[in-house]
Amino acid sequence: MDATKYIYVLIMFIVFGLATCNAQFFKYATFYTSMSINTSMIEDEDFIAINKGYEETTQINEYDYNFTIGIRKIARFDFEQKVKTWYYGNEQSYSDNTTIGNSIGWEYLLNYSFIRNRSEKFTNQDFWIRYLGNNGVTKIQVKNDEARDLEFTSFDTRYRIQKGRWDFTFGVVGRSHRVYGYNPIEDTWEAGEQSFFDLAEDFGYSSQFVNGRFHWFKNGELLATSNDEFFKHYFGSAIAQYNQNEINALGSVYELSGVLGISYYKYSNDFWLLSWVNVMPYHYGLNDFSYDYEQLPIDLDLGLVTGWKITKSLGIFIEGTYLRYWEKPIYECKLGFNYLIF
Repeated sequence: MDATKYIYVLIMFIVFGLATCNAQFFKYATFYTSMSINTSMIEDEDFIAINKGYEETTQINEYDYNFTIGIRKIARFDFEQKVKTWYYGNEQSYSDNTTIGNSIGWEYLLNYSFIRNRSEKFTNQDFWIRYLGNNGVTKIQVKNDEARDLEFTSFDTRYRIQKGRWDFTFGVVGRSHRVYGYNPIEDTWEAGEQSFFDLAEDFGYSSQFVNGRFHWFKNGELLATSNDEFFKHYFGSAIAQYNQNEINALGSVYELSGVLGISYYKYSNDFWLLSWVNVMPYHYGLNDFSYDYEQLPIDLDLGLVTGWKITKSLGIFIEGTYLRYWEKPIYECKLGFNYLIF
């Protein structure tokens, strides 16, 4: 995601804040920053055969870290409690996911994290701002979850109907995202028409036959001393990098989607239930590479949070979320019980 989008987000945030013409927009908001460092996972030993011997190739991971900065103003549901003294930036509120929050008015989250995990570096950004009214809800979001390869910008506006504990919403969502569902290598190489050796040369690799075995080079540097080593450790990465470069060159695509939402919320001291379903059953792509659904063209966002204090000591809970955009599922589920021993 280029820096221009971050500038747009910042401008949007400032404009919305100033447009309220009072301090209520920032009241109860929290600005936070945090840094965490911890020992990374110790990988299993790994070796490769070289010149009738072997060489250890065990990956040694540097320490993991997470640097986060952000500002948030999100009303917690009644069953949620702020159990920590400080905000670390990795908190998850169910108001982040639901269309209908627990407070009328403005809510927002601007969260930016630099992460290294098992030597893999990536950034996570989640910027959103929402206005919830009695008859409508509008949410603008910029999200980039590199760890799960999900990146998009969306503008979601809906009409709202309230029926007791039920909320019904319908409207339209405009989304921008990088190209998904396209494999550029398929347009470059057709199996049987071109050999793996030819394709490797197209990617900039070269080979020499030395002592009865192929040695593989790139930019004059020896990479592998056998075909098996090269095609196992380097060839696949070359294809992946080629696909990534071609997709990045295509830029962003845009689409409009119809959306229907239903949510339900009930709370008491002994039982609570929060559930929501958002369905996007219709999409209109605005670009040549807009996503082409192979199965049912339905994007889903749903969740269930329930807890029941059966006795003074015993309680059970179930919490789950499921998001599927462009046939990329992201889900999380928790369940269990607590028993308090007096």
